[in-house]
Amino acid sequence: MIYLNGKFVSHQEAALAYNDRGFLLSDGIFETMRAYDGEISCLSDHYQRLKTSAEFLGIPFSMTLDEMRDVTYKLLERCELQGKNASLRLTLTRGTGPRGLLPPEKVTPTIMISAFSFVSSILKPLKVVISKIKRNESSPLSNIKSLCYLDNILARQDAGRKGADECVMLNTHGYVACASVANIFIVTSKGVITPCIADGVLPGVTRKTIISICEANNIPIYEEKITEIDLIKAKEIFFTNRLIEIQPVSQVNDILINKGEIGEVTSMLQKLYKNYITMNFCRNTKQDQKKENEETLRCRL
Repeated sequence: MIYLNGKFVSHQEAALAYNDRGFLLSDGIFETMRAYDGEISCLSDHYQRLKTSAEFLGIPFSMTLDEMRDVTYKLLERCELQGKNASLRLTLTRGTGPRGLLPPEKVTPTIMISAFSFVSSILKPLKVVISKIKRNESSPLSNIKSLCYLDNILARQDAGRKGADECVMLNTHGYVACASVANIFIVTSKGVITPCIADGVLPGVTRKTIISICEANNIPIYEEKITEIDLIKAKEIFFTNRLIEIQPVSQVNDILINKGEIGEVTSMLQKLYKNYITMNFCRNTKQDQKKENEETLRCRL
């Protein structure tokens, strides 16, 4: 089942208009979310990023957070994914319009949400290459999860042709920006460092969580410029997004990172992140915690 413009329809019934601007011009944005045991993690963060991006682009988005929560959970139920691990994608386009670049005076946006079963697995460390395709940090789209992903697609295809799993995209000034579908963190003697938003970085929801986890656990964390030299000399490197969570990097071009092994800080953050997800979004653990709190309260009474 798919949620499309206010209705739940089958994959066979779902259809976009031939003149939808998302299809013709990539005029739209999207969010990829993840559900653990049927609980969608960081839903409010995804909603806020979507709403902020829609406002910036001038795409009407009237759905409230409560409405988005209601629709996504109903979709999980209709897809028989309630209580299970799943991934969801919400796509918002400016809707239909006449030929040409300018949108119609009256915009009727298209909103589509799909859900799929997600099987967690232990991901191997990545071999990456530094891409020749640049991230344009001066473009307002660099900070928006827009439908226009051709630069990223080309960079990822080139990485595959070179036998790599992923790529690192530098911005036009030569500073590290991102991977094709992930944020980047490095570990140095100074602490954990991630590129600043001004360098063409998408403000990732998982990125935000990792920064908060570091701060809460007194792990030095910095948002600052990272050079290509900083990258290849890093003690550890890891990528983050909603689906891979935290994935270590073992090699950049021909240079091994931490002798090709998962680093101590990366491993620790993986555990801390898992604990954060388990305590906040895994249903069984939340129920156990609630029961434990109730029992503690009864003992005190």
